[in-house]
Amino acid sequence: MLTTFLALLTAHLISDFFLQTEWMVARKKEPAILLLHIAITVVAAAVTLGGTPIPILAILAVTHLFVDAIKTHLLKDSLRSFLADQLAHLIVIVGLCWLYPTTFHDWWWPHWLATSQLPYYLAGLCLASGIILNLLVGAILIRKMTTQFTLQIRDNIRGLEKGGYYIGLLERGLVMLFILINQPAGVGFLITAKSILRFGDVKNSTQRRSTEYIIIGTFMSFGWSFLIAVLTQNAIKHWLPGLQSNQ
Repeated sequence: MLTTFLALLTAHLISDFFLQTEWMVARKKEPAILLLHIAITVVAAAVTLGGTPIPILAILAVTHLFVDAIKTHLLKDSLRSFLADQLAHLIVIVGLCWLYPTTFHDWWWPHWLATSQLPYYLAGLCLASGIILNLLVGAILIRKMTTQFTLQIRDNIRGLEKGGYYIGLLERGLVMLFILINQPAGVGFLITAKSILRFGDVKNSTQRRSTEYIIIGTFMSFGWSFLIAVLTQNAIKHWLPGLQSNQ
């Protein structure tokens, strides 16, 4: 059951956050674009599962279409609707794992890969899921959680287009790297470095709102990244326990 869940979760993250572009999101009300997204979701699930279990793929396609159609046409773009959408997809995945717990082992990957190689594939799924959760899901969550603050300092924001987005990707990526290589002290160095680099943005006492916005966003970003990195590290060690003994 755990392997089936991991495969379906990774497929969902890949299709919803890695392969679903901003262009697709902006045009998702168009039936053709929505159906394209559903097709990508089904193909991603087939790849990670290593087969084409028709009942699972059919249920996945119908439920994903239903949930995304409701979110796209009936709900506003907000943190609440985003969380509700993802929770609905997660409930479907858990339900499928409960109904078809041995799906992963019934198909190709366990037969194509040697017994010693399969744990590396599963650990790779954990790493891929962790990276997407950390970088891409984290970016969306933090943006939606700070929307109320962004509106308050809109006139004070001057910077590169998408500069904050890429800074967030880099800092969360570095935090994850430091955790995965067992160098958590690097996270402290990263926080210090960012504080120094940001000093020019906050030294003016009249920019208190901008200062608070930067602090809130920074702690959200680092906190989310640290959480996902630790979970990813432990998930990888579950499949590759030998990594812990070799460190």
